[in-house]
Amino acid sequence: ESIGLRWLVLVVVVLSLVTVSAAPVLAQGGQADVVADGPDRSADAEEDGSLLTLIVGTGPTGWLFMGILLVFSFYSVTVAIERSVATRRIRVLPDGFLGEIRSLSSSPQPSVTAFRDLCSNWDAPVARVVEAGLERCGRPMTEIEKSMEDKAAREIATLRSGIRPLRTVSSVAPLIGLLGTVVGMIVAFRTASQGLGRGERMAEGIYLALTTTAAGLTIAIPTLLLAAIFTSRVER
Repeated sequence: ESIGLRWLVLVVVVLSLVTVSAAPVLAQGGQADVVADGPDRSADAEEDGSLLTLIVGTGPTGWLFMGILLVFSFYSVTVAIERSVATRRIRVLPDGFLGEIRSLSSSPQPSVTAFRDLCSNWDAPVARVVEAGLERCGRPMTEIEKSMEDKAAREIATLRSGIRPLRTVSSVAPLIGLLGTVVGMIVAFRTASQGLGRGERMAEGIYLALTTTAAGLTIAIPTLLLAAIFTSRVER
């Protein structure tokens, strides 16, 4: 269910961003003749600092790195939305389940069967932990506690496993940006080694280096913060 939700959100986000990004490009295409006739308009286009313009300005090599980072950003957003839903308190500790547990506990003659039926009707981590203790009903209290502790540890591990992709993205995205930086600097110094008069080509290499680094850090920093927030929520 969580994987399906991730893919659904990913598709929606991708389609939305593609639509938003394509709109200004189509608009500029329709006004190409007007821009070509006016030198002042050309100067304004060069000064355009929109995100789409920055990405296009990096060239084919920059598009490759930006495309990879864009996929990483889509995936991290998808995982973050899915984790924000899966780690809500109402999903882990449903108020309805807790209320029914209290009602059964306060009944004159509570039965183990009633508790088991209640746990089987709720798909929540707390229900599975209680059910693990009920399976050891009649055994020593230490064995019951150990069974519930083991089940709780497994449930926590399951919740943490969904956060691991965010940590992976936060670790890999800066490395991809750093690789783009290295490639850009290689282009810049190779151009410089070929002699003077090629400042434009050298500037493109430096531009690629700085842009990919900034993109990688822009993805990694909020992703790392989200991973820390979700981990704290699971622990709490």
